Amino acid sequence: MTKFEDLPNEVIYEIFDCLDVCNAFEAFFNLNNRFQYLLINSPLLLKIDFSCISKLNFQHCCTYIIQHNIHRIVSLRLLNPLSIDLFLSLFSFNSSFIQLESLIFTQINFKKLEPILTSLSLLPRLYCLTINNNIEVCDSSEIYRLIFRLPVLKYCNISPKFYGGSLLLYASNNESSPIEYLSINRHCSLNQLMSLISYTPKLNHLSSLSISETSNVRMNNISMIYPKLTRISLKLWRMSFDSFKLLCSKLFYHLEVLSICTRADDHYLIADRWQQLIINHIPNLRIFDFQHYWEPLDDNNTEQRTYHLLIDRFTSSFWINRQWFFAHQHFSRRGIRDAVFYSTQPYRRNLYELHERAHNDACPRRDEGKNLARRVNIDDYRAATNCSLHFPCATELSLWGRGARGNFSFIADLSHMFHFSKLTHFSVQCPDFGLAQLIELLNHLPNVHSLILYANTSYLSSEQIPPVHFVSNKNRIANVTIRGRCTIQQIHLLMSLCPRVKCLEIEIDEDQLELIVRFLLLEKTNHIQSDSLKTKASFLKEFDTLQRKFLYIFSRTQNKKLTPSDDLSTFMLNQQSSNNNLFSLSFFNPKSGMEQKLQRMISREKLLNDYSIGSVFNYLYLWW
Repeated sequence: MTKFEDLPNEVIYEIFDCLDVCNAFEAFFNLNNRFQYLLINSPLLLKIDFSCISKLNFQHCCTYIIQHNIHRIVSLRLLNPLSIDLFLSLFSFNSSFIQLESLIFTQINFKKLEPILTSLSLLPRLYCLTINNNIEVCDSSEIYRLIFRLPVLKYCNISPKFYGGSLLLYASNNESSPIEYLSINRHCSLNQLMSLISYTPKLNHLSSLSISETSNVRMNNISMIYPKLTRISLKLWRMSFDSFKLLCSKLFYHLEVLSICTRADDHYLIADRWQQLIINHIPNLRIFDFQHYWEPLDDNNTEQRTYHLLIDRFTSSFWINRQWFFAHQHFSRRGIRDAVFYSTQPYRRNLYELHERAHNDACPRRDEGKNLARRVNIDDYRAATNCSLHFPCATELSLWGRGARGNFSFIADLSHMFHFSKLTHFSVQCPDFGLAQLIELLNHLPNVHSLILYANTSYLSSEQIPPVHFVSNKNRIANVTIRGRCTIQQIHLLMSLCPRVKCLEIEIDEDQLELIVRFLLLEKTNHIQSDSLKTKASFLKEFDTLQRKFLYIFSRTQNKKLTPSDDLSTFMLNQQSSNNNLFSLSFFNPKSGMEQKLQRMISREKLLNDYSIGSVFNYLYLWW
């Protein structure tokens, strides 16, 4: 049998080419001198993903790989502001990046974005730019103007999480961008949208999170024809059907794919108006992906019949001949009555929301069959019961709602709807969802690497007894977020449940800060010796008040069964920690002074040697 290290260099390079450089570096660099040489001197173009990497490996990768191979980097992804700052302290975006085609920033400080964008104009092959961020600066016009000046950019995706700032800039006659795909996942007015696309005469695909109508819509400014604009995805917020019709008449004549989500305005449910609009202004339309939400005024069948009279008109030959079919449902979402009318063809919609059917929903036209959504939100676990939908492409699943306590049958329901092995992101916010249920479900999701939990739920309660050894050796969960303020008990339970966590995002009270961080970092330092009586005594004293709860939680641990006479803190010091993989902590909504307090504690107790810490908007980041 041939040993792996006996494979020829050509085969090794093929293996490297299938891996991200950082993963290849971690896996092979320290094996022997040959693999070090092959990694450093590889002729392959480099795809670098710094989305989940420790600071130490980041520095090594920059020193041994990037430093000597800038000219071979074809794609680069930087996840958090600390890694971005460190990268920019080591490298400048200049003409040395001659092969760089794709650049992704996540959580970048917008104050640093302008000089970066200015330097990016020097890159001869930068075709794709993605910026995911927490906050929009007060005046974002210059940011967009610099983006539109990038000379060869084809794909641009900008996704700020919090909206605000001005966005009005109209291109002059000699200003244009080569952008063909533009996605702006922020709320903007119709005027702002018009100003943006004035820069992009070659636009083929346009997507925007939410568009609202303004009182002084400047439709007359739109004189340019966009013959290449064939795909549009829009969410309309407080825009009348008449204004939308005017927009179609100006921009959408060559459109082939329209994905649109509207709310409240009943005129969007008049089939005859849609038919005339499509015939007169969108004659080339092939795919019509439509969603319309409204809130029923009362809980009676009369209103349902009124809406049924409208939506039944979408069954004429005009719609059937084009293979455009629809369904609708009435449901209650967290106590608020709602209804939705939507397309049922298996379009690759990014998000599908499945709701528990309202008790008085007599409508027979419900969705069934295959749906190609990648993300699925199940608003109530009962919605999965007898569900005839199948999601073969889903990779993200979110569960919401109450009433799930002790119910394991829904796992079988989910197995009929999803390929469990394809799910990589999982979120559960069911307040009475038990820990045993969570563990059982995670056992069926072997490839989940990102998990979102909620602090105010039963599965993170101190009354739960976790058979954690049934799941900890199987799951691959590396990224965990806990929404809501969590406690040291919940953190300890989480780390036992997910021992391979690398990146942890939490929200905590300030009085829990040192306790939690000390626990998470304790195994990262070797300065605590058995003869360090002062430090050890202090640690034991701090945990003394939590001993009774911890005894209950960990009475079923695999390697050692605790008794009431055990000192839990001593047990924790001597036990193998489950947080050896952790290298990133982020705190949501940190209190003023928390960063300085954390720095003093780390320095005083020598918990970390080399680390970075910093705040951006409403997050505090710690990375080592």
